[in-house]
Amino acid sequence: MNAIFVIAKNTFREVIRDRILYSLVVFALLLVLLSLALGQLSFDENIRLSANFGFTGIHISAMALAVFIGSTLVAKEIEKQTILTLLARPISRAQFIMGKALGLMAVVNVVVLSLGLILSVFLYFLNFNFQFEFLIALVGILFEAAILLSVALFFGSFARPIMTVVFTVAVFLLGHWVESLGYFIKRSESEFFKVTATAVQYVIPDLERMNWRSAPVYAVSVPLAEVAKAAGWTLGWIMFLVAATVLIFRRRDFV
Repeated sequence: MNAIFVIAKNTFREVIRDRILYSLVVFALLLVLLSLALGQLSFDENIRLSANFGFTGIHISAMALAVFIGSTLVAKEIEKQTILTLLARPISRAQFIMGKALGLMAVVNVVVLSLGLILSVFLYFLNFNFQFEFLIALVGILFEAAILLSVALFFGSFARPIMTVVFTVAVFLLGHWVESLGYFIKRSESEFFKVTATAVQYVIPDLERMNWRSAPVYAVSVPLAEVAKAAGWTLGWIMFLVAATVLIFRRRDFV
């Protein structure tokens, strides 16, 4: 367990110094500032528009961080052959993967919570009506980022970084559309489509079930039971994807 936390700590430090991270943070801040500027164009909806754009900026930054950092971090270790030095120590491949995942998730948490704090300061001066759903919206973003990060690590264990990005972005897009498949399954008369679409519903995580970003904007309450259910569902996906990543990683030869 100590080895996992050591790898996580080193991963956290490495990613914090990465230029991509700062680029994403600057992008998110620009979106927040843009939301304030656009909010002034609508006298009736300026607060809601600002909050909506702010959460969108945080969401995009968290997803981009999970995709691009998650898809390249392990590949960098393999490309630079530093992984041979790490695995020569009393560290198993499972500990290596779990440490990387934990360190990356810590970075995502810091970024999302920091951007959420900055957004709350801006909204405070706009007299935004803060409710508990503001935190729940951030938690939903963290849940989604954790799943997407696990997906990136999974594909990164056997694919090149560019293909890992493509696969992970595809899962992200399908994950926000998979909920609508139920409607098309009921309306379709093609048995092949029904079987394929049903399989996709089980293979692709439904990311829309954690989309609570509109709740604080429109003062809609989110039941805690729904949040708890989503937390368990997220943990299940993370455990499955990390376990699959470890199994693939154990079979790889880095020499």
